[in-house]
Amino acid sequence: MDYAKAFYGIEKDYFIKNSCAFTSEEIAQQPELWNDLAYTLSQKQEEILQFIKSLGDLNKIRIIFTGAGSSAFVGETLSTLITKSTGIRTEAIHTTDIVSAPESYLIPDIPTLLVSFARSGNSPESVGAVKYAREAIKELYEVAIICNKNSSLYEFTQNSERKLTLLMPEGSNDRGFAMTSSVSCMLLAGFALFNADKIKDIRADISLLASNVEKSALKFTEAAKNCADMEFDRIAFLGCAELKHVAHEAALKIMELTNGIVNGSFDSPTGFRHGPKSVIKDKTVTVHLISGDKFTSRYDMDLLNEVNSQKKLNKTVVLSGDDSDAVSGDIRVITSAKVYNYCYELCISMEMLVFCQMLAMFKSLSIGITTDDPSPSGEINRVVKGVTIYDYTRSVS
Repeated sequence: MDYAKAFYGIEKDYFIKNSCAFTSEEIAQQPELWNDLAYTLSQKQEEILQFIKSLGDLNKIRIIFTGAGSSAFVGETLSTLITKSTGIRTEAIHTTDIVSAPESYLIPDIPTLLVSFARSGNSPESVGAVKYAREAIKELYEVAIICNKNSSLYEFTQNSERKLTLLMPEGSNDRGFAMTSSVSCMLLAGFALFNADKIKDIRADISLLASNVEKSALKFTEAAKNCADMEFDRIAFLGCAELKHVAHEAALKIMELTNGIVNGSFDSPTGFRHGPKSVIKDKTVTVHLISGDKFTSRYDMDLLNEVNSQKKLNKTVVLSGDDSDAVSGDIRVITSAKVYNYCYELCISMEMLVFCQMLAMFKSLSIGITTDDPSPSGEINRVVKGVTIYDYTRSVS
């Protein structure tokens, strides 16, 4: 399927010519993959429910979300969403932290569920973190949410007796450098894992999300291109709760796809005032992800209004479901209002994520980067290289 014309209003040949064929397709294919995933989740609902039931009281075990890079940000985003939707306590610890200092993060005597997120599943830390956890923790349960069946992590997880594997749809193992459809699919799957009794409701929301993103794609494209055409060399993404972690992913995307020419950062609106606000110079863009939660959005709006009132040559971009004049910026991107049923915060996060992916892609194109391979000389790689996982043994007797 040629996604480019329908999604961006731009011929596919343009992206091919500019070394962006994979990235452009993988952003645009997401609505189709989400619907595929929703069907898979409904088929696996009973298996998921039985696995979760086997864990007992979820507030009596330790639940760790882990991954590296964008996969880690999936866990960070989900940790806030799952606490709000279920009351279950979770934490996000990067595989890169676990492998470098396992005894700082792994507690032998606490039953633990380790939920691993991975696109390729071949990063050295992916298997390393699980291997160390098996060495360190007496009672370990494992979930692998993964986009590549032919991977080291997938194969390694099969060796566990207390495991669940959720394989993402074909095509989610992005061929481009940056993780896009892999991130969004794993976010949806991770949310469903802890809300498995609500999969019917989640599936309905996913269907609506896919439709809304397809309908919004052309206006997202216009806004992303307009923003990308601004002259800036630093950009700060700002959001609260789950949107802070979407902001983290957005900052990484634009740094990756511009090969570091644009310096991306992230923070919460409240945290931004405590020093990081000094990043704002004449060639700075701040992207404000406005929460759909009425209480939280007050803090988002306070900072937006402050930055607008102090603005010189810097620019503001606003992502919000509120299309009133009260929400102002140099560029406004209007997301869906409260149209979702069970997973409103998740779906709004996904809409904002797609826009941020498009912004990173169009900024990359605007400055002439080979988007599908932004570091052709090999300083950074699609699957990380050069990491040694050292032998580790810790007695759990």
